[in-house]
Amino acid sequence: MVPVPTVSAPPASQANSIPGPPATGAEPEATPSRHRGASPAKSVARQGSRDDAAAASRIKEQLATRLGPHKFEMWFGRADLQVRGERVEIATDSPFVAKWIDANFTGDLTGLAREHLGGDAKISVRVTSDDPARRGRTAAAGPGPAHLAHPQSPRGAHQGVASGAPLIPAGRDAEPRRPRGNSLRCLAEFVVGTSNRLAYETARRLIEDPDAGTVSPLFIHGECGLGKTHLLQGICRQFANSSGRPGQVRYVTGEQFTNEYIASLRANNIDAFRNRVRKLDLLAIDDVHFLSNKVRTQGEFLHTLDAIDLSGSRVVLASDEHPRIIKRFSQALISRFLSGMVVQIDRPDRETRVALVARLARARDLELTPAALEAVAGRCVGSVRELEGAVTKLAALRALTPDREGTPDAVVGTVLVERLFQEHGWQPPTPVRIGTVIDVITERLALARGELMGSSRHRRVVLGRALVAYLGREMTTHSYPEIARALGRTYHSTIHTAEQRLRRQMAEELHVQVGETPGLIPLPELVDQLRHHIARTTAAT
Repeated sequence: MVPVPTVSAPPASQANSIPGPPATGAEPEATPSRHRGASPAKSVARQGSRDDAAAASRIKEQLATRLGPHKFEMWFGRADLQVRGERVEIATDSPFVAKWIDANFTGDLTGLAREHLGGDAKISVRVTSDDPARRGRTAAAGPGPAHLAHPQSPRGAHQGVASGAPLIPAGRDAEPRRPRGNSLRCLAEFVVGTSNRLAYETARRLIEDPDAGTVSPLFIHGECGLGKTHLLQGICRQFANSSGRPGQVRYVTGEQFTNEYIASLRANNIDAFRNRVRKLDLLAIDDVHFLSNKVRTQGEFLHTLDAIDLSGSRVVLASDEHPRIIKRFSQALISRFLSGMVVQIDRPDRETRVALVARLARARDLELTPAALEAVAGRCVGSVRELEGAVTKLAALRALTPDREGTPDAVVGTVLVERLFQEHGWQPPTPVRIGTVIDVITERLALARGELMGSSRHRRVVLGRALVAYLGREMTTHSYPEIARALGRTYHSTIHTAEQRLRRQMAEELHVQVGETPGLIPLPELVDQLRHHIARTTAAT
């Protein structure tokens, strides 16, 4: 029961708070005499303040009932809701939360305000980063529902924020995969190109748009080493910073999610696991294909997705394959994945690879000439990890190879790059056969082998012969006459002419059509991809 204050006697705490014995006959009459002498205006002000506080309390209670306790605590747990006359004021220290409240809950707030304050009631949402009164109220309030719903990790466990960089807590049942530097990658460092622009823009929308439900769950798929993990970690880091609730953002792998679920079952602690996972603002799971063929874990994950979706939170997933292609996944899960946004990250094109090499080199205090940048980007076509490995080895080679003055700080040129690719395991372990070159090119251009051997002058056939001449001369030990005989030609002059023509077209960055697919591709990029495919095919045989 809440004690009802009276005006006939002061509260006991107030009387006991005064040190020393009270003056005889003076202090007991002080409080009532002061109230009796108060002006009518002050009495009205006090009454109005009590009415405003009561109205604010009723509005918060009914809003929590409408939204549900989790959603209310997520968006209003750190906000200060007050009533001042006919205006409801909501103050929060997070611009992101203020924007979300204004975009999603203004209708509910307006309806409740008019119900309790009258038809002219207004709603005001503002951002305050330094409000002493609000800090005092928060401190006086003590632990609230958020502390009960989201128990903090024990001492020594991963916390939501460490050394100024948000580390997403992973719970106690399994160790997370910790990124370099003990922090998540930054979204601002993600190099954007044509191959990943859609995924990047969708990630930005998921973070910044209050109405991001149409893109959640966001499912990102692509080959290994193309930047999926960087994008997921960047989403988590930026969302944690913008929301002001880093403890409610979590990045885990599919293996870690499975291990934590199994550990909670063995410890008979499944409720704690569900509270930890289902009440997050953002859940990011990398390598979600790890859940393949794990029926019970898939069922738990399905219920987790449903709970997070009902609360209005966000989910980001990454996999090496499209949801439809992942084997031994339940149809219910696949349906949930497809209900959001599914985007693919492709291999970076040449322009993006050059930008990646430049950024990786700057991070290692390495300066490359434009020709050296192009050379590295032209040789490493497979993945971003391949580029990173090449730049790392190049930096080590540069440190071991001083310039003429004996310093290792000179600009790196093409000579050192060529030395890297010739001496450090980048060449195929076995010699490249001209037959492999022809097979790879005909497959990519959707040509029959007989068309290259014939007399057709179709544009794609002429391009195929020129590519065989150029890559055959570069990657094999065959001479021009030997390449000519492999293409069914009597004289090698036509092969030599085709190779020279291709070199000029590459210098002009001519765009060509590849196979039956629509769209054009730069000729240098096509050559890079074919060179990479030929090397991989040779290494696999």
